[in-house]
Amino acid sequence: MTLCSVYGVKCYVALNTRVFDRERRELEEIVSLDGVRRADGFIVADPGLALMLRERLPHVPLHASTQITGVTAADARMLGKLGFVRMVAPRELSAERISRLVRDSGMEIEMFIHGAHCVSYSGQCLMSYAMGGRSPNRGECAQPCRMRYAVEGKNGEIRADKNGYPLSLRDMCLARHIPEIIDSGVASLKIEGRQKGADYVRGVTATYRRLLDERRAATDGEMRFLEELFSRSGFTDGYFTDNKKKMTGVRPDGEGDRTAAKKDARVPDLKVRAAASVRLLPGEPAKLTLPDGEKTVTVLGDAPEAAATQPLTEETVVSSVVRTGSTPFSLDPSDVTVELGEGLWMTRSRLNDLRRSATDALLAAHREPAEEPRREGAKRPPFPRPERVLKLGSFTSAAQVTEKALRYFDILFLPEGELYGIKRGDGEKLGVALPPVGCDDGALGRTLERARGAGVRFALANTFSELGAAKETGFDVTASARFNVTSTDAAGAILSLGADRVTASVETGAAALSRFGQPVGGVVYGRFPVMLTARCILSDVPGDGCAMEKNGPVFLRDRKGARMPVLRLPDCMNLILNTNPVWMADRGADLGAARLSHLVFLFTVESPGEVDRVIDAYENGDAPDDPRKIRRI
Repeated sequence: MTLCSVYGVKCYVALNTRVFDRERRELEEIVSLDGVRRADGFIVADPGLALMLRERLPHVPLHASTQITGVTAADARMLGKLGFVRMVAPRELSAERISRLVRDSGMEIEMFIHGAHCVSYSGQCLMSYAMGGRSPNRGECAQPCRMRYAVEGKNGEIRADKNGYPLSLRDMCLARHIPEIIDSGVASLKIEGRQKGADYVRGVTATYRRLLDERRAATDGEMRFLEELFSRSGFTDGYFTDNKKKMTGVRPDGEGDRTAAKKDARVPDLKVRAAASVRLLPGEPAKLTLPDGEKTVTVLGDAPEAAATQPLTEETVVSSVVRTGSTPFSLDPSDVTVELGEGLWMTRSRLNDLRRSATDALLAAHREPAEEPRREGAKRPPFPRPERVLKLGSFTSAAQVTEKALRYFDILFLPEGELYGIKRGDGEKLGVALPPVGCDDGALGRTLERARGAGVRFALANTFSELGAAKETGFDVTASARFNVTSTDAAGAILSLGADRVTASVETGAAALSRFGQPVGGVVYGRFPVMLTARCILSDVPGDGCAMEKNGPVFLRDRKGARMPVLRLPDCMNLILNTNPVWMADRGADLGAARLSHLVFLFTVESPGEVDRVIDAYENGDAPDDPRKIRRI
């Protein structure tokens, strides 16, 4: 933090992980560290952590991580209620949507311009967790998207990608679009560089700095330089230009980081230019004043002595003062002024001590003490535990809603396109399942108004904007597991925004659920989503019309033979589901110990008959037919 201050560079602390209740004390220790408290901003994904930081360190700005999946202006406005002042937009947004977001959000917007692409919306990927227990939401992603997959349809295998890597996207590069990015009004540009070498970071950053300063697009030579630093079959700007074809790419076998051979010769001077004023007069302590343009310090040393033979010269003093060594400061002899009395002497070591004292003091001046954290946060009102545990069924189609389902579930959620296909006399149980990612505010408003007009009482919200809009329209709102709630604080934050009930993340096991200080629900049956993609995995399949529709049902098959259903969503999006469903029918005691407010059943690819069999199993406490083909929470 001190060095960043010396160089005039802002430094943000990335705390964009999901936090469990057991980690609260450790987190409080982290945010009490002096260096952390001196940050220029925190990058945060967990809404509960955002509230804690806002209470304890209100002077440090909060930036909403792309992991929070804020897509629309309404998302940004809702995040503002939690104290955020900047939102990092998803990589999936087009230039037009980014400009609209900047214009309508009332918040600083940060966007990615270079680096690795996740094929799923950030914050909506659980594939690494599902396959090996390593959470993408907690910085542990094993990158299963970079592995080979076969794509299967009703007529056999589909050649979705020439390399056999349908989920591996090329790296983003927007160096050709610098003028329009500047014109968009975004507040900050983000280069993704995790696990890259220093030469990569320097080379990429220097290139974009030059393009921004000169307000121009990259030349062919600059594009080649960037590609040779690191790429996957070249680059893509598909999301930014809204052309999602031919976006996949892989790293050739055996090819490592090539940055060592591609150093940019135009390396800037990494020293901060300072000036110095030295005063050496008889009978006075030696005095050195050192300004660096931002801070100024003055130090005193021993008084000079009378010279026995050869007195000090101005050149000797200057040669000692300019030797700043490994410090971040540089001194040119022309920037040193010396006031020197006649016939004086001082050893070289004492002059060096004076210089070291000055550079140490200048560093210390940049180490300004941070504000002390507030120890006591605001007291939040307790949320009452419901009188009974509700059973919520989420369905993909109206055909799945059987008579047994209508009797068993307290609320039945369906997408709007399927909602009005329920022509039974149980309308008071129906809820509208809103899209999995934020859509245009006008479209969302129209969906909610139609549902309310049809007498629908409940809404299933997946985003902050949907939560706010549904509550404002008068719905009883359930926050889905897509909010990635893993702690009491996170649940409280979502409830404070108007949710009537909150569903915990599927990454939160029964033991962690039992530690929640307020009631939450959990997914107790179904294939949970492992990816939400803005690009259809069949985008590059030749032919007219929708390839998903023509080839469905579609599955991804991994190298072990596991098959993941791929669902078609509006706007050519895909929802990839886990291979095996969660099954807790025979674990009633565990669910009781978790003290859940509601139980969520996800029906995605099940037939009506399978829906009824699941309900029977949960009513009877049945064990799964094959324990190897289910998941537990």
